[in-house]
Amino acid sequence: MEDNVRSNVRSGMKLPLNVTPTYTCELPSTKKQIKYRPFLVREEKLLLIALESEDDKAIQDAVIQVIQNCILDSDVDVKTLPIFDFEFLFLKVRSKAVGEIVNLKIKCPDDEQEIVNVPVDLDKIQVQYDDKHKKEVEFETGYGVVMRYPTIESFMSKVTATQLSFDLIGSCIGSIYKGKDVYDRNSIESKELDEWVDNLTQQQIA
Repeated sequence: MEDNVRSNVRSGMKLPLNVTPTYTCELPSTKKQIKYRPFLVREEKLLLIALESEDDKAIQDAVIQVIQNCILDSDVDVKTLPIFDFEFLFLKVRSKAVGEIVNLKIKCPDDEQEIVNVPVDLDKIQVQYDDKHKKEVEFETGYGVVMRYPTIESFMSKVTATQLSFDLIGSCIGSIYKGKDVYDRNSIESKELDEWVDNLTQQQIA
């Protein structure tokens, strides 16, 4: 019997690869169907190494890399997705890799002392929409901006909270219009846009 077992072992043979399941979900912002897979051991190692470093930038980069690896659509750049799309995808990838149920430990709202376990089904989490939400902010008749959603890159700058809030405003401007003139964000220099934001009134910023 031992000889029969040995006769089946051949040098140079490649190990069989695991077949990774794939799933489909709908991006909340565009309703586009995309394919993804759960993260594997190599992605888990990326996350663990980043967590051990205790460096926020390294952790953020690792999460971005993991999500990008797990998205099977080559035309999707997760760094440019709206932040809620990014978070939604992270929950989807995580749920298929580790499990749909997460047990959160929170303080009991009755006494703010007792810690209770609250199971959350990640597959049931959805993006909530406000029917009154709109991207256009009009300062006055015929003059305003069309905003775009912040991305994960919008929060990657190591600046003060105050500076970040103003940087975020600039990064989320998709276009500026006045009368018949429309200025697309991609055609505006960063310095020029910063100066334009700095010259807004308090009412316009609000």
